[in-house]
Amino acid sequence: MPATRRYPNFTAFIVTGAVLGFVVGSAVAYFSDSSATYGHSYSMSSAVVFLGVLGACVFGLLAAVVAVLLDRSR
Repeated sequence: MPATRRYPNFTAFIVTGAVLGFVVGSAVAYFSDSSATYGHSYSMSSAVVFLGVLGACVFGLLAAVVAVLLDRSR
């Protein structure tokens, strides 16, 4: 009897990575030193959203790469 091949759920990988990325990016923005402006002054909520979205994009992309590598390894 041939073994059934199981595929990773790409949507679940990407959504999980994006949610984790948003949480990590938001935490970095929230707990970072707010006195360093680097030429711009953003409010705390803007910084949390910006870094949260950036983290979501980066972690979502990394999760997609992991899902593809898991799919190709079988």
